[in-house]
Amino acid sequence: MAIPEPGKEEIRRRFSRAAASYDAHAVIQKELAGRLLAGLPGSLAGDILEIGCGTGRLTACLAARYPEAGITALDFAEGMIRQARARLAGHPRVKLLCADGESFLAASRESFALICANATLQWFSDPGAALREISRLLAEGGCFAASLFGPASFCELAHGLSLVFGREVSLPAQAFPGQEELAGMMAAAFPRFSVGEEVMTRDYPSLAGFLEHIRKTGTGGGRLPGLLTRERLKRLDAWFLAEHGGYPATCQAFIVRGEK
Repeated sequence: MAIPEPGKEEIRRRFSRAAASYDAHAVIQKELAGRLLAGLPGSLAGDILEIGCGTGRLTACLAARYPEAGITALDFAEGMIRQARARLAGHPRVKLLCADGESFLAASRESFALICANATLQWFSDPGAALREISRLLAEGGCFAASLFGPASFCELAHGLSLVFGREVSLPAQAFPGQEELAGMMAAAFPRFSVGEEVMTRDYPSLAGFLEHIRKTGTGGGRLPGLLTRERLKRLDAWFLAEHGGYPATCQAFIVRGEK
């Protein structure tokens, strides 16, 4: 499944711009990283690849948990890698790369005991192909663990925007793989796998607070069929209050695990 406009370059720019504010606002992503860590093996006999390391928050946890493992962590947003390098300056066994994850996977001939990706693979142009490459790079007996956002994420905002603009508004999340599609991708890549779903809702104190969260994490966007003018913002605000009595944001996430 190819992601819709704005496309990879715009996604790269959004995440790079949001790098300095990301950790303070990416609460759901932090929770998902904790769930991934809780399911990882206690010890490893090999090295680690982290795809989409962002600011290096999960990377630092991996380095502390597996101090003997070499870690290759990559992200395609320059701003994110700058933040990660500052956080991980004291970790000589961590190699940070500013690189596109799909291109890296296709070109790599390395082998890893553990491959992780937190809230990343849903942005890939072809996540199914990426999962097959991950399986290829995974050592025998190795583990792959990832979280991905699903198509129900930000469903309230998509609905409200569609009513405000009088036509369907598709946010990037609506093109992310659903659970059945993701399970099919995992089955094609791994002999043993699991796909679990988590649905979390955050309530924001205002529409402005919700939209600020999107901007400061780089996770929203999409091409709207017009400007989000002051009048449209007022109508969107009124719709949220009438429909939901507040400003909720659903985040659908899948926790996947694959083994060889």
